[in-house]
Amino acid sequence: MYNFEQHLHNYSVWTAARAAQRGYASTATIKAAIENSELRQYAENGLSDRESFNAFHRRCANDLIHHLSREVGREATYGRAAKIISIYLKTSVILTNKAGCERSKFIHPPIDRILLRRIAEHTKIRKYQKMNWTRLDEVSYWKLVDELSNLFGKFDWSLEEFWSPERE
Repeated sequence: MYNFEQHLHNYSVWTAARAAQRGYASTATIKAAIENSELRQYAENGLSDRESFNAFHRRCANDLIHHLSREVGREATYGRAAKIISIYLKTSVILTNKAGCERSKFIHPPIDRILLRRIAEHTKIRKYQKMNWTRLDEVSYWKLVDELSNLFGKFDWSLEEFWSPERE
């Protein structure tokens, strides 16, 4: 039966796929990877503390990497998987709740070229300008999370103050 939850899932899949595919995989392949992970279940019923979210993020990203790498025939990166997770949850959790739910405080912002360059401009830390989100491995991604958390005192949707669509 088609209901709001299915509709929201479909739209969240589409936004995540469009944001992360960048010539890597089709929307159908990304949808299958999402549906073979815990992402939808987390969006609908996820726990609301940072430690649980971070553990979920690691599991989900590695599930996405495994599925995408197998289906596409070349390695998916943690950065790409993280972008899928972030955009999916931004669409299905943060925006639908107007960032008012507890999970909005720790769901990661989507890391991409625009965000990294704008953070580099703001902080004068040049390494962010040269960073390629599609090449981040798990260690590099979590190091970046820690750095940005320490730098801004947060790591959530509100870091997207440094992102804007016209910067693409």
